[in-house]
Amino acid sequence: MTARAEQSDTIPAALQGDHVVTSSDLVRHFGVWQERAARTPVYILHRGRPRFVMTSIDVMNALCAPHLPGATPAAIDAAALLDGIRDMVIVADAGLDIIAASRAARARFGSRAAIGASLLALCRQPDPGLYEAAIFRVMQSGMSETIDLPDLRYPARRLTIMIEPHATGIALFVQDATAASELRAAEARCHAAAESLAVLDGVATARISPRGFLEQPDAGLAALVRRTPDSLAGLRFEALIDSSARAAMIEAIDGVIADGTPRSLSSMLLANHTTPIPIKVGLAAYRPHLAVDGVTATLVIQG
Repeated sequence: MTARAEQSDTIPAALQGDHVVTSSDLVRHFGVWQERAARTPVYILHRGRPRFVMTSIDVMNALCAPHLPGATPAAIDAAALLDGIRDMVIVADAGLDIIAASRAARARFGSRAAIGASLLALCRQPDPGLYEAAIFRVMQSGMSETIDLPDLRYPARRLTIMIEPHATGIALFVQDATAASELRAAEARCHAAAESLAVLDGVATARISPRGFLEQPDAGLAALVRRTPDSLAGLRFEALIDSSARAAMIEAIDGVIADGTPRSLSSMLLANHTTPIPIKVGLAAYRPHLAVDGVTATLVIQG
């Protein structure tokens, strides 16, 4: 059995890829992987095989609690597990008093999401009847409902609230509907910018993972280096740079990942069957979350 096959057998499929790191990469970019481990367990490879798992202390305590001497399944801390997710989740009992809320929900709603607070007071504006009626309908029918309301804390924003029956009470799953709209607008702008770059000769972009590999190489980059996109998949970005300029490129990429500060530098690109081509490269941090999760590079041929 190969090391790759052993890895696939050991690590859940949903946690492979960006949730697997070698011990050397972990040391080089500990801050990046620490942020990821706070959200999802990270598997650490030793000689190509998974050996350790890095995760948050809250999740670890919740996992270990049932196995401690004298512990029972009731010892699992549901609040700690809720805090391990990024979603806004609030759970109330049959009397509609809040019994659990995720960290994200507490940050958004403050004291209104505190343990013991009334679920009915969570979104009491501008028409409390709409929210309260939906709560009681779900309690009586056992069928989920979704409503859209203005945010009490940020009136210019709207919330989408999915109300679900939970045991003898209610669970709310809350999303910032305005954020979703803003995300779609930002994605449209990024898509338009990428398309405008794609029609320019001598210009290409590349996404680089924290481990230095190209992520989803596109046709623009492939054309610039005179290769196919498939041949670039799984390749380290530095492999496209002439050996004379490779050390400076690696240092610049590591610097962006470490401090998030954009950088630019002149370099030499290796195009298939040609002499190295002088280029200018702009490097910027890729932040799908708060932490830097890779680098976006823009390459422009000089002269």
